Amino acid sequence: MRNAIAIVKDFEVFSAVQSELKKHGITLKSASTAETAIAALRESGNHLLFIDLRLSSVDQEAENLFNQLAQAVIPQVNVVTISDRNLPVSCAAEADLVSSCFVQFCSDGSLVPFRGESLQDVLTGSSVKRIPVIQKLEGVDVEFTTREPAFFQAIGDLKRIAHRNVTILIVGETGTGKTTLAKIIHERSPRRDRPFQQLACGALPEDIIESELFGHTRGAFTGADRNKIGRFQAAGQGTLLLDEIDVLNVKQQAKLLKVIETGEYELVGSTEPRCSEARLIVAANVNLEELAGSANFRSDLYYRLSVLEFRLLSLWERAVDIIPLAMQFVRECCDEHEIEIESVDDDFLDVLRQYRWPGNIRELKNHIRRAVLFCEEGRLTVNDLSPKLIQSQFETACPPTELVQKTTLADQVAHSERELLVQALSANDNNRTRTAKALGISRVGLYKKLRKHGLVEQKQVVDAT
Repeated sequence: MRNAIAIVKDFEVFSAVQSELKKHGITLKSASTAETAIAALRESGNHLLFIDLRLSSVDQEAENLFNQLAQAVIPQVNVVTISDRNLPVSCAAEADLVSSCFVQFCSDGSLVPFRGESLQDVLTGSSVKRIPVIQKLEGVDVEFTTREPAFFQAIGDLKRIAHRNVTILIVGETGTGKTTLAKIIHERSPRRDRPFQQLACGALPEDIIESELFGHTRGAFTGADRNKIGRFQAAGQGTLLLDEIDVLNVKQQAKLLKVIETGEYELVGSTEPRCSEARLIVAANVNLEELAGSANFRSDLYYRLSVLEFRLLSLWERAVDIIPLAMQFVRECCDEHEIEIESVDDDFLDVLRQYRWPGNIRELKNHIRRAVLFCEEGRLTVNDLSPKLIQSQFETACPPTELVQKTTLADQVAHSERELLVQALSANDNNRTRTAKALGISRVGLYKKLRKHGLVEQKQVVDAT
């Protein structure tokens, strides 16, 4: 007979799980701590774990267990999490990664799957979800973390060359973390105690970029009433990050290439060479190879930079990181503003997963901060999110259905669905949360259907949560 492990401290829940497993020839064994659960999973040939994540039952053991599972202590494991759809903040990120099935414990003692694969698939072992490995690139005060395997090689390479005195090119969309990564590289290098300077070239008028980079002498141009130190000189023996270098004109690119190859530059208005001792990290949010091919960027400069080029994936390309990052930002905002958040609705997480995040990590952080600041009663719900994110859920929805006589089967089905929605809303006092629960769908699913049938804008549809 096969065995399963459970960290469930509620006897009623344990008995319900035990009864369900007996139907499949599985014996349930109890584990009181994360350590004993991990040990039991290692010994068992069937990696099946049940854990109660309901707010009243979650403790430090649950968090410890998820941390260990997320770090791939067990290569393969099926996890069945018992929840009331309000995941604790401490577990929301990791639970999303390692769980094969979420189960709701009902008042009648039954276990009802409401997310992920079916309980039957998990119990029969027909579905096994591999736990992603976590890769981190850590600095003193910042870190860059990912669970996206396609990103592991780049992170590993950066770890190996961070301490070398070489120029690095980082390419990535706006908000993907280029500045964060540059700071970590600086902090992992022998220059960590030296200055870290950064210059966003795209934020400066073209005619003053050169002065900002190299400095200028008094009288070099109109308004230059005194000598000015440039960023190369200010960085000293530290690190200089130049972001958006694609905006540099051909003359400025030539001077930058000279610094990279010889270490020499001149102040604007001077012919006396100076020596730069700074390590250079350059960044761009466009494909420099394409620019070089179209003669909009010096090919010799690109080939010099591309020797050590690292591309940062967009947040949508590393979607597995969305929820862990969101929970990290929740905790940071709570600490900063002394706010207590105890749980996160599953619908809240669903919206985060489905949004495309064109602004990447920066946009995610801003939306999470807004949600935390608007949160009431210590529970993050979809109502705390920006209307922009909610509206994005409807962009692919069908247009409102016209209320005319229908003849096709599809039209009749749509008409019946609309009538059912109206009746369900009326029966639940127009409360969307209770209506979604009564219909057995998520709040986001209900929103989409209301939009589809032209009900989302009607005043009688209110949210009384």
